[in-house]
This record gives sequence, structure tokens and C-alpha cells, in this order.
Amino acid sequence: MKTTFDQVNILYSRLSGSNLKTAITGSIYKLVRLTDSKLEDVVVNSLPVTNDQIQRGTANVNIYVPDITYKPQNGKAQLVPNAERLYELAAIATQVVNEHSTPDYTFWLVNQSLIPEPETNQHYINLRIDFRFFPSL
Repeated sequence: MKTTFDQVNILYSRLSGSNLKTAITGSIYKLVRLTDSKLEDVVVNSLPVTNDQIQRGTANVNIYVPDITYKPQNGKAQLVPNAERLYELAAIATQVVNEHSTPDYTFWLVNQSLIPEPETNQHYINLRIDFRFFPSL
């Protein structure tokens, strides 16, 4: 039987061996990131995996990017998403997790969203990936 940790380990390994690892200013983490990180970090976590003969599960890849200061002419400075950097990292990551198959499993990118983290002045890209694990023959 496969577990949520299998999903996390598969994606972590794939991301760690990709150009996303060198593109970010921080690190790639399993499950959680350092509490006070102000860097561009990637966190891989998992939702439940079924216990069916062909197991199904969903995992998340969250890519954190610090907000930037924007000051309009004659206006008050404010923090805004670093849209350019978010776009760059999303493009790299989606190539890595778009779709992959082996005899034991397959995964594919289901959707992508942008989520604010106002407490840390960051936004993160959420990539949701569906898995299918096949029984051993």
C-alpha cells in the first residue's frame, strides 16, 4: 500500500533534481517550511491516499515568493505580489510536475492557484497534482 509519504517523496525527488531547485532563493521542503523564512521556498505536502486496488491521491506543491514594495507616484508604498517572479517560478514548476508515468504510478497537474499569505507578506503558487498508484504484478 502506498501512503501520503510516497507522494511527497516522489514529488520532492523530482523537484530536487530539477532546475526549480536552483531557480529559487530558498529550499525545497517536505510537509512544512521554516517558520520565519523570507526566501522563495517550495513545500510538498499531501492529502489522503485511498486504499483501493488502484490507489488515488492528491498532493500539493506550494511555491512561496515574498511580496515586493510598490510605490505609485505621489502615493503610499504598499506590498504587492511579485507577479513577475511568481510567473517565472510557476512556469518552471509546471514543466516538472505537468505529467509523469512509470509502471508503478502516474501523476498529472490538475490545477494552479495563487494564494496570499498576509501574515508573512508573501504569496504562494499552489500546484495540485493527482496520483494513481498501480498494484504490483
